[in-house]
Order: sequence, then structure tokens, then C-alpha cells
Amino acid sequence: MSKWTKFKNKPVLFFKDMVLNAVAKPKPKPKTKPKNIASFNYNMFYPYTHLLHTGENVTGLSHLDLWISYFKEADVEFVILVRNFELFELLKEKYPYITVLFAKGKKEVETYFKQLSHLKACFYPSNTGNNLHLLHHNHIKHIFIGHGDSDKTASAHKYFRVYDENWVAGEAHIDRFYNAGFDFSGLKNIKVGRPSLKEILQISEVDWRERFDGKLNLLYLSTWEGVYEEQNYTSVSIINTAFDSIYKYFDEINIKLHPWVGRREENLLRISKILETNLQEKEVAYKIAEKHINVDFLIKKANIFICDISAVITDSLAANAPIFVYIPKGKDIKLSKSKMGYEDYTYVFSNIEELVEKMEDVLNGNDYLKEKREEAMEYILGRDETLNDEFISQLQKLQG
Repeated sequence: MSKWTKFKNKPVLFFKDMVLNAVAKPKPKPKTKPKNIASFNYNMFYPYTHLLHTGENVTGLSHLDLWISYFKEADVEFVILVRNFELFELLKEKYPYITVLFAKGKKEVETYFKQLSHLKACFYPSNTGNNLHLLHHNHIKHIFIGHGDSDKTASAHKYFRVYDENWVAGEAHIDRFYNAGFDFSGLKNIKVGRPSLKEILQISEVDWRERFDGKLNLLYLSTWEGVYEEQNYTSVSIINTAFDSIYKYFDEINIKLHPWVGRREENLLRISKILETNLQEKEVAYKIAEKHINVDFLIKKANIFICDISAVITDSLAANAPIFVYIPKGKDIKLSKSKMGYEDYTYVFSNIEELVEKMEDVLNGNDYLKEKREEAMEYILGRDETLNDEFISQLQKLQG
């Protein structure tokens, strides 16, 4: 019977059932806020001496990937601290044998620092505002290691003065500071090379024409269109038409688009499909790499490069092969200046005709920037430091 019928016809039974139901029904648990601190394989008494920190979101994974294996190879006691929970989960899955910590805010960072009493240095792959939550700890060294090397203005500015040391690839990065026009005397610059490029540097000892059994493999590495139009250095809008003219020179074409292509110009979101459709019609092997594919892996498979202005130029330089760099005309491109500009060691172009002309010249045997390119490899990459594992040596030196 319904509750109303029971109340009307059998009121005693109605109130008896109501009391029994109230007693039997579990009370809801009070809501609690989720904890901001999470850890994985975390032992508060373990003597960690090195801390690798990123304040980025999931994009920080690629930054950390550049360095983690070398911290392991150096056999130093290190821990990773991240500020994004999704990134924390990704790291747990990818590196189950490494201690990973998560802290949302400064309060949680302080909790960790009270426990990590053996720390000697913190390492930063990028400049983010939440780095400040660590930087006020004066009893340890704060070292910027970056996640690439380029002439963009982000490579040399006053914020770097918050660090004790700046571990750079080669002399070029130091010169960028000298030419930036501010006092950085409190910042110690240490050349450590680019350990992730060591294998590529070893491959580059074979002339680019003789690699891959004489085959020509092109790698196209784009940037994205930038937040504002004046920051738009991407060649994505012309590269499809360019392939119509140059595809015939190559045995294989690999493409790695910047993961942010199309973020500002939505019409570029279809560029991957457009390129695929076009190249399917050509008699050339091609592949468009997934976003997560490491650029270094692709560089090992190429001996000709087309790049936009970004750190991939430096990465490609390690292969000691011709690099064609797109620099659009009519833009006020602000760069950090070293003693060598892109035009000194790469073949610069601003339109398709210029690209085709210079590429034909090089492929016909006139690689006239070869000597300058080799000079740039030492000046920008720190070739000797890279091949001699200087980064690992510096990590071990810190641990003592």
C-alpha cells in the first residue's frame, strides 16, 4: 500500500516503519576535500640529492623525457616533482621505477622540502611561475637546464638571474646573454652539451650523402602559428605546395607537425590530412609522425631537413646535413643574438621558389655551408661536451 494509505488506515504501523527505516538507512559521509599531495614509491627518509622539477602541464612530459635517462645513467639519487596531476599519472605509468611527487601549491612543496633534507640541487627544464615555490630555498643550488636551444628571445632574458647556474649546450647560449644587454654576472654558465644528441652526433661522422645506402630522406619539422600574427613563423601554409615541387628528389619523407598547429588558425587543423592526401598521390614513401614521437628519433632517420624557427634547428644541426630554414619576409623577427645567425649555417628561404632553387643546388653537389655547419655544431651544441658526457659528470660532481 502507499504511504498515504498506510498513514490513513494504519497510523501505528506507519510510524513504526518510519522509525525502522531511519535507523537502518546509513548516514551520508561528510564530504572531504581531495588532498593536494600525492606520491609514488616515496620514502621520506631516502637521501635524495637531486630534484627535477617542472611546473608545466602534460607538455612537461617531453621536457622531462629529455633528461630522465641521464639522471639514471649518472647514478645519482634523484626525485621528480610535478605540479599537474595528469602529468603525475603519466609519469607513474611511464617510469614506474622512479620516485615521482605531486604538489599543487606552495604549502605542499614546503612539506616535501622539510622531508627532503639531503637535497643539494633543483633542476628546471622550463621557466614557469611556480618555480618560485622552490627558488627561495637558499641552502641548495637552483640550476636551469632547459628543454632545447634556440635563438628565440626566451633563451636569454632577466628571469634567468633567479638561478645559481645555467647549464647550456655550447658557447652560443652564453653569447646570447652577453648580447642581450643586461647584467647576468650572478649567473654561472656551465657548458654541458646536449646529451640527447650524442647518438646523432656519432652518426653524423658519416657524410650525409653516404648514409642510408645513398638514399635521401627528408624530415620536415614545423612550428605553430603563434599566439599573435607577428609571432607566426610557420611554413605550414606553404609546405603542401612545396612538396609538389620537391618530393621527386627524395626516397622518403617524414613529417612532424608542431602539436599546437591550428590552435590560432583553425583552417590549419586539417593540414595533416591535406598533406597525407597529397603525398599518397606521389610515388614516394612518407609518414606523418604522431604527436608523442620524439624528434630525436626522427632526426636519426633523415639526411635533409626543412625547419621553421625553433629549437628543432639546433636538434637537426647534430646530424651534420643540409638544413633549409623558413624565415618569412615582412616580419620583425626578434631573436637572441649569438655570433652565428641562421643564414651562416642553414639555407634560408622565404618562399617556395627560393627553397626549390637552393635545394636543387645543394643536391647537385654544392653544399657550400658544410664547413660553417660543422663550426656551428661545436659552437651551438657543445659537440665535445656532448660526446664526453659532461652533463653526467656535472651531476655526479654535485652529489659528491
